[in-house]
Amino acid sequence: MELNSRSNRFVNRALFSYNRFRDFRDPFSRPFPTLEIAEDGITYTTLGHEPFSINNLVDQDVWQFMNNFSLFSGNHVLTFGTNFEVFSFNRSFNLFYHGLFFLPVEFGGTAFSSIDEFFEFTDPDSPNFRDFNAEVQEQLQNPFKFDETNVGQLAFYAQDEFSASENFSLTYGLRLDFPMYFTDLPRNRFSTTLTLLDENDRPETVDAGEFPGVKVLFSPRIGFNWDLFGDRSTQVRGGTGIFTGRLPFVWIGNTVSNQGPEAEFPSFDINATDTDFKWPQVWTTDLAVDQQLPLDMLGTLELIYGNDINAVFVRNADLGQPVRTLPIDGRPYFGGMGNNKLNPEFAGGVYVLDNTGDGHLFNLTATLRKRFDFGLNTSLAYSFLEAKNQLSSTETSSFLWQRNPVQGDPNNPEVSFSEFGKSHRIVGAATYSQRWSKSAATHFGLFLEIAQGAPFTAAGLRSRFSYVYVGDVNGDGADGNDLIYIPRNADEINFAPILDENGNVISTPGEQWQAFDAFIEQDDYLRSHRGQIAERNGAINPWFSDVDIRMLQNFSFNVGGQKHTFQLSLDILNVLNMIDSDWGVRQVPNSGAKSPLVFTGEFDENGAPIFQFPGIATETFLDDVGINSRWRAQFGIRYLFN
Repeated sequence: MELNSRSNRFVNRALFSYNRFRDFRDPFSRPFPTLEIAEDGITYTTLGHEPFSINNLVDQDVWQFMNNFSLFSGNHVLTFGTNFEVFSFNRSFNLFYHGLFFLPVEFGGTAFSSIDEFFEFTDPDSPNFRDFNAEVQEQLQNPFKFDETNVGQLAFYAQDEFSASENFSLTYGLRLDFPMYFTDLPRNRFSTTLTLLDENDRPETVDAGEFPGVKVLFSPRIGFNWDLFGDRSTQVRGGTGIFTGRLPFVWIGNTVSNQGPEAEFPSFDINATDTDFKWPQVWTTDLAVDQQLPLDMLGTLELIYGNDINAVFVRNADLGQPVRTLPIDGRPYFGGMGNNKLNPEFAGGVYVLDNTGDGHLFNLTATLRKRFDFGLNTSLAYSFLEAKNQLSSTETSSFLWQRNPVQGDPNNPEVSFSEFGKSHRIVGAATYSQRWSKSAATHFGLFLEIAQGAPFTAAGLRSRFSYVYVGDVNGDGADGNDLIYIPRNADEINFAPILDENGNVISTPGEQWQAFDAFIEQDDYLRSHRGQIAERNGAINPWFSDVDIRMLQNFSFNVGGQKHTFQLSLDILNVLNMIDSDWGVRQVPNSGAKSPLVFTGEFDENGAPIFQFPGIATETFLDDVGINSRWRAQFGIRYLFN
């Protein structure tokens, strides 16, 4: 609902809205555990129920009130406003309802280290047989988990748009944000009794039932627009300021949901929010020049730099201090299973949502545009992007820690490349329109993208990726989050022989080194970083090209004095692949290449870890057989209301 009022001196706009979302999943699978089967440390297949869809539902209600009052005073437009939003989430998420698929089967989970182990536990004649159907039927007698999360954001802001002259304007203002938590949780006495450490290894007490109090977040901003010569031939524009954003509210919901073993719905882990936690803020500066060029072209050069003020990261307060450092690469070692926890009687972790001020973004874009008199419009742009932060941010709170690749201390992750964004990107577009008559018109579009990296996909593809070990090399209790050390020579890595099921050697340490050395040499990133621990998301996906075309045909006719217009459309995506099946094919990293070394769990006499190189992947990249490497066509028809 919107209410507007105005006069010669002022304008007021009031808005009240309510949005209701009901999201749920209806899985095809019948209740059954999720079974993961691996071989040589690499998971090859997953069977059973898709665990993320077990009674997975989210009811969202969003209420918003906004009011903006603008006063006209000479060369100034003064705006004063407020915005208040309330977000309510009723969520049911039962990831481990049918079993702990991440735990090895010998510890009660449903993860199998080999196909032989899978047969051992699923053969009814085996002494280790587990009747998973019976286990599920017993679990189905228990209720599903539900939790409710309520948060809000109140903001006040003031702004002045000052037209200093005909060719120079200045906009400046201040916004105050007040994040609020409306969910009341009981004091978590269990978490307050635990021995815990913060990210600097200082003792701390964590009450998982306590949310931060209301903290005001200041966001001053200033921007300008300068028509340099007053004829719009050269225009300089830019600004700088602090911007406050939201975080994925599922992370707040994790705190509500995972209150530990003594909660109404017990959880394996404990999630908490630091009492000084602040919503994300970034200081962003933008500077751009628009310039009229010869041949009636318009050129734009734009620079954006952003620096994190309150970025988000997650730490495990139950992680003990390092007991030593590993030889060769010098990374800390936390003691391994049974020795890395401050509270060994508690099986889970204590994952605390916290802030960091490290991280930045740099983006440079150059664009050329030209309009032709006969109906053709063209543009071509190049963009360079470098973005660095401290965590991979597409997981739930506990996984933000467990699956964040690190060189050293997982509670102090290094600043490294973001997994998103393409480092180099060229984008082009050409559109042409031809009106044949009053009742017929044709529109044609050609779109080009050439980029280094890859688009984000739900299947897990990112622009950048990391090289990690299989196993827990730094002994922090998390598998697969340790970035590999890239040896300069055979003296900087220990290999154990690979044996077959009969104990025969099928690959000696020397043979494994030769194969691994060849693997390093074929990889640009690994080859150029010998003698270093790989960076998180240090490697980038190869260049790709994508050409799409779109054709629209409009037909109009009159019936009873009323004009009716239909539009037919044809889109061909990745048209180069339609011309030649070898064109338009993207490359993606081989899963075995991203985890090339398997930690045996053993150390040599000097305390250095011992590995095996199964040689699953001899090359880093392979052709993507998914939909992004195939041409597609889609047809459409729509009616245009006049």
